[in-house]
Amino acid sequence: MRNYSMPEREALKRIRPKDRASKKQLLGIVGFVIIGIASAGGLVYARYRTQQYREQNWDSAIATVEDVRPKLVGQIDSKYGGAMLYDVEVLARFSVGGDTQERWITVEQTPRSLDSVHFQKLTWTGKTYFVRWKPSDPHRIEIEVH
Repeated sequence: MRNYSMPEREALKRIRPKDRASKKQLLGIVGFVIIGIASAGGLVYARYRTQQYREQNWDSAIATVEDVRPKLVGQIDSKYGGAMLYDVEVLARFSVGGDTQERWITVEQTPRSLDSVHFQKLTWTGKTYFVRWKPSDPHRIEIEVH
């Protein structure tokens, strides 16, 4: 096999689109990639701003996860099999104004399989995480497990 190197100018001539349709197709692909990157960046920024708002304006406490349990939310059936999906609830113990509270809090995440819930139980039990709630709605508590 022959080892041949081509000048850059000639290589660019060969890879550049030749006709109008090819140029439109290339611009479409580049535009699609740019829109995808901008959308992903926008989602990351929105999550960051939401988290920042919660940290600044919501009340918070440090909670210890005492227990983790699954809560059945649905079932997926297909011709290749099925799965049961579960939300995850944690029993969090935290102190507010000198009073110790224990509450079951649903973790905000997509539904999981039972194996994933058991793994999260091993990972989260006994660890401390922030719990946050709106001052206007103290019964809706969110826990920040990552």
